Amino acid sequence: MKRKKIVVAVIALVLLGGYTAGIYAQPAEGVTRTQMESPELGKNREEIAESVLRDTGRSDVYDLNELQNVTVYYGDVTTGPERDAVVTVSFGPNDTVVAAYSPEGGVYQFVGDIGQFEGVQNIQFIPVPSEGRDVVIVRETSDQAIGAHEATEQLRGYLYTGGESEGGEEFSNVLQTTQQIQSIWNALWNTEEGQNLDNWLKVTENTESGWKLGEEIPSLEITRYQEYLKADSGQNELIPQGQEFESDAKRVIVERYYWSNEWNRFILGEATDKATGEKVAVIENRDASPYFLAGFRDDSFLIQRRDGSEDIIKDSGLEWLTEHP
Repeated sequence: MKRKKIVVAVIALVLLGGYTAGIYAQPAEGVTRTQMESPELGKNREEIAESVLRDTGRSDVYDLNELQNVTVYYGDVTTGPERDAVVTVSFGPNDTVVAAYSPEGGVYQFVGDIGQFEGVQNIQFIPVPSEGRDVVIVRETSDQAIGAHEATEQLRGYLYTGGESEGGEEFSNVLQTTQQIQSIWNALWNTEEGQNLDNWLKVTENTESGWKLGEEIPSLEITRYQEYLKADSGQNELIPQGQEFESDAKRVIVERYYWSNEWNRFILGEATDKATGEKVAVIENRDASPYFLAGFRDDSFLIQRRDGSEDIIKDSGLEWLTEHP
């Protein structure tokens, strides 16, 4: 009888151990629909943020006590029957984590890490019919004082690939373009020592942007209003006030980004790299920057190759297959 009791006890321990292991082996439960519907209510904000940090591998990077806000946007990120959720978790004006979740039953399961951004003004979803899903457009704000005092807004687009992108990420970057720039610096910083100590320089860019949707090929047209200004501070090291700057040059540029099924991204055009004979996608005109008015001329384009790598090529090194941007 004593031996039988020992055997029963061992079996019980094995079963209990297996049950406990089963509990800890369960995947994360995700975020409930109720939490997603009311992200700022009660403990929802902290619990959603905790899930996002855990799912994106950033639990040790952030302190939930510094959490500022959580926002949920809905769009067709994947090809599932219901709309997916894109969550932004902000820890201040210059630090935001963005992740995507897809509904499964009563919860939203983690889809992928879209990225870490300085600040997120909003999220927009642009449908791409050939992909059967939306591109997630993040409007990122940045304010930095490394060298020039520069404040910018950028549109960054991401397409869900399920880990099939070149780098194996869940999301592939398919668009990156500025929407607003204001940059101020002292002329001394880019001239010989002792020259132009009292001159402050400034470039600005404001844009009007419009998406053309409802067609097989979505596109984005951007009209850029750029200006170059100067101010004489009388050898005062303080940055002059706005009204002290006088306009030196202006220009207006129009650019059109369109979706390419061949390149699986938004591009400005296509060309042949004369050095290799390779067809490439043109994804940025580096001279479309407002810094061009201040004399920073590059005469080059940012291109993407078939393997997903990017390179900068002079205009003279490209033979255009489409209209020159």
